[in-house]
Amino acid sequence: MAVIKVRTNQQKDDVKSTLSSSSSSSSSVWSDIPRRLFTICVGVPAIWKLLQQPTLAYVFFMGAHALCIWEFTLLEPSSTSSNHKRPSLISRVGVSITSVVLASSVPNNDTIFFLMLVLTAGTFVMMQRRHWLTGLLLLTIPFRSWAQIQLRYDDAFINSVSLLLVVWNADTGAMLMGRIAGIAIRTYPSLNRLPMPQWILQISPKKSMEGFLGGILGGVWTAVQWIPAIVHWASPPSRSDTFDIIWLTSSWRQRAVLGVVLSLLAIIGDLTESSIKRQSQAKDSGSILPGHGGILDRFDSSLLAVLFYQVIYCWIEETKTKL
Repeated sequence: MAVIKVRTNQQKDDVKSTLSSSSSSSSSVWSDIPRRLFTICVGVPAIWKLLQQPTLAYVFFMGAHALCIWEFTLLEPSSTSSNHKRPSLISRVGVSITSVVLASSVPNNDTIFFLMLVLTAGTFVMMQRRHWLTGLLLLTIPFRSWAQIQLRYDDAFINSVSLLLVVWNADTGAMLMGRIAGIAIRTYPSLNRLPMPQWILQISPKKSMEGFLGGILGGVWTAVQWIPAIVHWASPPSRSDTFDIIWLTSSWRQRAVLGVVLSLLAIIGDLTESSIKRQSQAKDSGSILPGHGGILDRFDSSLLAVLFYQVIYCWIEETKTKL
């Protein structure tokens, strides 16, 4: 009887220690939430106001582009070579200005833009700055799409808000679901994580299938429910038939499919930056946004999504003109 009692007490102590360790780990997992919420509470209203004015919206995206390309130049791949020299400040400023000028120039002529891009890319290759070439292609083309949306579309405000909401909520859904799943597995060791492709874990070991599914769910929920509700609440002054076809008159199934595609592209964009940061042995691209990292950490999920969205928008526009 005494032996059984001792074992029972020991089991109770083990359970208590497990629960206390899981609670302490869960509290550390959520320690960045106050800073995240502060950034959201300050940033979202500011971005909302900026995007309502076409000129300010254009300046906002070009400013974000400049900061993204600057942060990218700081993510120089680690090298064991003694001859490896970090680029000078002038070089970093030069590549940042080049990328922004390319994205903002000749807004209505794609042919000239791509010729300029090819010439600049060739220059970077000859300079043996292949890392900068990656940044040039990864950032210049998507931010040109952001610039074109602001300059070409009368309903740029509501298009920009809708797209940013989908990709950022996909990010948030992935973060929340991944952390909740991690806490649940630490609390209940009998639970197992869902299998994740090995190549993704090699890029970012902290990624999980639960986070992936949470990101898809967040993007789909936003596309199906949030966007129509926000349009009804905000009543944007300019709203095209094309926007209505995409977000309002379409069925919830069509919006769900769009949400899945945009969320997948957001996840791929995030994985791409994670791969670059891993090569550079960096956790974040910067620290300008408390709790979120750098500007590139916020916009990486929109890089592929904005390209796809612009293609869909232009295709619907052309289809309408042919009818």
